[in-house]
Amino acid sequence: MKLSKIVTQLMLIAVIVGAGACNDFLDVNEDPTAPNQVPENLQLSGLLGNFSYEVIGNTPARTTTQWVQQTSYNGVPPSADNYDVNSSDVNNLWNASYIDVMNSATGLNELATQNGNFAYAGIAKVILAWNIAIITDLWGDAPYTEAFDPSISTPAYDSQEEIYSTIFDLLNSALNDFGQPSPQSPGNDDLLYGGDMAKWEKLTHTLIARFNLHLTNAPGYDATEQANAALAALQNGFESNADDADFQYFDTAGQENPWYQFVIDGKWDTRNQLSNHHVSLLQSLNDPRLAIQARPVGAVDGQGLVAGFDGSNPVYEGHDNGEEGVGAVNISSIGLFYSAPDAPLNWISYAEAKFIEAEATLITSGATAAQPIYIEGITASMDKLGVEDTEAAIYIASLPLLAVSANALEEIIRQKYIANFLKFEAYNDWRRTGYPEIEPVTNQVQTPSGIIPLRFPYPDSELQNNASNVSDTGIPGGFPALEVPVWWDQN
Repeated sequence: MKLSKIVTQLMLIAVIVGAGACNDFLDVNEDPTAPNQVPENLQLSGLLGNFSYEVIGNTPARTTTQWVQQTSYNGVPPSADNYDVNSSDVNNLWNASYIDVMNSATGLNELATQNGNFAYAGIAKVILAWNIAIITDLWGDAPYTEAFDPSISTPAYDSQEEIYSTIFDLLNSALNDFGQPSPQSPGNDDLLYGGDMAKWEKLTHTLIARFNLHLTNAPGYDATEQANAALAALQNGFESNADDADFQYFDTAGQENPWYQFVIDGKWDTRNQLSNHHVSLLQSLNDPRLAIQARPVGAVDGQGLVAGFDGSNPVYEGHDNGEEGVGAVNISSIGLFYSAPDAPLNWISYAEAKFIEAEATLITSGATAAQPIYIEGITASMDKLGVEDTEAAIYIASLPLLAVSANALEEIIRQKYIANFLKFEAYNDWRRTGYPEIEPVTNQVQTPSGIIPLRFPYPDSELQNNASNVSDTGIPGGFPALEVPVWWDQN
């Protein structure tokens, strides 16, 4: 796998901070490269580049979009598409998250706080909170409190509930940092927002809203209270598509968009393509986003982009999840908007913020109150993808009003699922709400109860070197873990 070098200076960061995932045993506490000796601006670029490529655009999305059937593996089973995900398959994500991202974010936060450069400290806390949120949403209990103490070689696991409390503490602390003077502030080294700290503040509030909504069904939590907390956060969150967290990639070797590298560029594998479930859903709705989220059949084959393909009479086909492949050239690949070499990778969007607001409003005030916000979410998604206003208006007019639909929550989550194409968050929404309704694959190999996986198994590195603390979680090792819901998943 190529590690995306976002800017030339990341070649230095790769050496200093320790870029690149590792299959060997992870001691999350070791910091042999002492990143706190590196200036904040160099640390920040490496941190954001690693988080985008190794986490946001990597395994969490690539695996779970198959499980929620936005994408499908058009190859020979077994694969993640029919739930063949074992402890070795998740090592890279775990190690990259702890070493390249969270350990680096911890070091950046410490150095920036020491130097009074609170803008850098705040960003470090946002990334740390976001990455540990992804870890806990995939695995449940995980090391955090002891994870970055170099004197502890086998860090204890915090419960998922404790980690969620930590997430909110980190994000609120980041907001406090953003409100303080910062002698040095990010500029071009901020590869996400170019030093626009107002956008970092909006992003932080939007994340607070997202994570509050995760807990609407969590044990001991009240859905109305969580919805109100989400709505309060969104008052200071994203205000338009201009606030979206879009990480830019480039049409230069090693700097391309991760989806291009993983599913279009023939150097990797072109068989991760569109799911029949997703294509059929958009076709049934006459959704104009289909031609943007998918490439026409024939645009990509087993070697990559097909030379001379004109797409003058486009046909869109998905592959049935879990089934034997039928050849990449016969199935639609991920659309150019998402998988061009220089396509930005969206981390979180204004459209999602509106769907969070719509769901929270549905909980607190009912379907009629949620209706205009729900429409704003769809409109934001359409605008983001460049759908013509007239097409968007026709589509929206075809949808049932939430107040008269059979299930208003299902309608909201369905549209959020489409807007959040290729994002890990679609899997979180499916687990906590049950929507959209998805049938498990028919030839699954590792979930004997016949369900779609509910989490990742703990990685080999932890099973081998931190076994006692893994055992204390009560989660079985290997494939049986896939069937155990995480703490907040009470659906």
